[in-house]
Amino acid sequence: MCGINGILYFNNFCSGEDANFHRANIDSMNDAIAHRGPDGEGSYINYPVCFGHRRLSIIDLSENASQPMFNEDNSVVLIFNGEIYNYKELIPELKNKGHIFRSDSDSEVIIHSYEEYGFDCVKKFNGMWAFAIYDLKKNILFASRDRFGVKPFYYFKNENEFIFSSEIKAILKINDIKQADRIKVFEYLAYGYRTSDGNTFFKGIKELKAGTNIVIRNSDINFSGYWDFPSGGSEISESGNKLEELLYDSVKLRFRSDVPVSILLSGGLDSGIIAKITDELIESGILPNENVSAFSAVFPGFEFDESKEINEILSGCDHIKGVSLTLSGTDLISSADKFIYGMGEPVFSTTSFAHYSLMKDIHGRNVKVVMNGQGSDEAWCGYGRYIAGYFLLDRLLSEPQKFFSQMSAVSGKLKLSYIQLIGQTLKAMMGRRKASYIRSKKIEKIFEVISDGLCQESFQNFPDTKFNRPGGVNLKSYMKNNISFQGFGQILHYEDHSSMQSSVEIRSPFIDYRLMELAFSIPDKLKFDNGVTKKILRELFTQKLPSSVTDNHRKIGFMTPFEKWADEPDAMKYFEDILNSDSFNKKNIWDAEKIRSVFRNKRSYALFPYWRILNLELWSQIYKINNL
Repeated sequence: MCGINGILYFNNFCSGEDANFHRANIDSMNDAIAHRGPDGEGSYINYPVCFGHRRLSIIDLSENASQPMFNEDNSVVLIFNGEIYNYKELIPELKNKGHIFRSDSDSEVIIHSYEEYGFDCVKKFNGMWAFAIYDLKKNILFASRDRFGVKPFYYFKNENEFIFSSEIKAILKINDIKQADRIKVFEYLAYGYRTSDGNTFFKGIKELKAGTNIVIRNSDINFSGYWDFPSGGSEISESGNKLEELLYDSVKLRFRSDVPVSILLSGGLDSGIIAKITDELIESGILPNENVSAFSAVFPGFEFDESKEINEILSGCDHIKGVSLTLSGTDLISSADKFIYGMGEPVFSTTSFAHYSLMKDIHGRNVKVVMNGQGSDEAWCGYGRYIAGYFLLDRLLSEPQKFFSQMSAVSGKLKLSYIQLIGQTLKAMMGRRKASYIRSKKIEKIFEVISDGLCQESFQNFPDTKFNRPGGVNLKSYMKNNISFQGFGQILHYEDHSSMQSSVEIRSPFIDYRLMELAFSIPDKLKFDNGVTKKILRELFTQKLPSSVTDNHRKIGFMTPFEKWADEPDAMKYFEDILNSDSFNKKNIWDAEKIRSVFRNKRSYALFPYWRILNLELWSQIYKINNL
């Protein structure tokens, strides 16, 4: 896990500058993301290409694994951020084809796989990655991002140069952009979204979409997707055994490391499964670790505190040692500027801050790698409240005779009234733009403070995706859309940035592409039926985890008591200063006085997105944005 930077020049731009000029640019980019790789730094300057790398050493801790890394004759150079978990399986095949390895790293597997298989090499990899290769013989730059976009790849391109990095702040060292993408700002303010459409909050700075390669020849840039969700189906009878086999293998692969691996543990099913699998693999001798640490954020007295469930999971895992952390609003305001700068772009909620703080604590305990349960909800139907409408819509259009019995079961399991479920079904029929608009206008009431000008220039941009087709495909289509476009990328962004600010790598067994492909090839009823979310997962682990976990159908997520924090005196004073700042008052995207009135009358605006206002304002101040 590391940080990558690069500049590729076109049209002889900056060709008259010496190597010191180019090295200084790469050094400044490397410095901007030093937190991603405190264990080493490297650069490669050979006009028209300049590469930079910051190393967080996890696999092969020797200097042989340092980057930039080269092939045998130095004609191919690589910079890489991520992990190729199946690298050990790929090495024998590559050696048999004549490739010579000088390290025991997964990075070198990428180089030789590129030499052997070309751009299709990425189809061989099971992992998370953002990498760039420069082929000196062919004079091409080849870059790739993993199937789900776990690892970031940002870039800026004009007629003279292509600049890329693991984080936007490094690109700003070369091209100091101070303008926001106003459409992105609108979608964040109005809906809370950070969609994966290739654009970022900075005007002109893009992100490579998940599952996509870039090939640049001269100044000609070409994008090509290399992965998509499966179209075929699996036999129901085989699904349980196959899922169990893949889960255990995915966890085992993610323990490949030359440093200790820990776990992020909530009181939920997903991280509980990972903890239990880990414990069993240690008990059976498959994993050599005697004990693994599990880190949890707890909030005693908070409605959604999961301390009890966490302790029950740990009581059944002899080889897992629990470590807990509690946060407060004082922690938030004392770290807000550093946190928001580190995130690079505005984030949906203070959940990101809790994650960021947990990573700092983990780093302080000299831990470099943690595993979490991310990706399970998105693939295995975990967000019951949000998917119920699409599930019921499928029943209405394809199995109307089952609609009322299923609605009754969903109501009982998820504790949602019939009126709420009918509302969710109608929402599913509306299309995403209209449904998001109604929620924001009627429930959150954020449209009361957004300027008409910002609405008019941005409203139509958000895709009005509809899921109301017959054939029982709406739930699956919605979930695919959530992973590829809306929702999932937002989570992956904050997890990567918040963890890497503290030089901690996150690994997610459920985001193994084999598990994702299985999830979308089996019938929906194995994942969600009669109100039971993640049905097949619960059935597999019902005898291995506490019933308080397997029978709990309340989806909590990683929630924080922001409302309580906001009422603390220090936080109230801090927020008041933000809302009265010159920067806040001068913005044309909102009604500053109306927002202050909302903050003074929280009871009348219980669901108003207070954090989004504060986060956007602080972000604009920290990055000196001048067009809002």
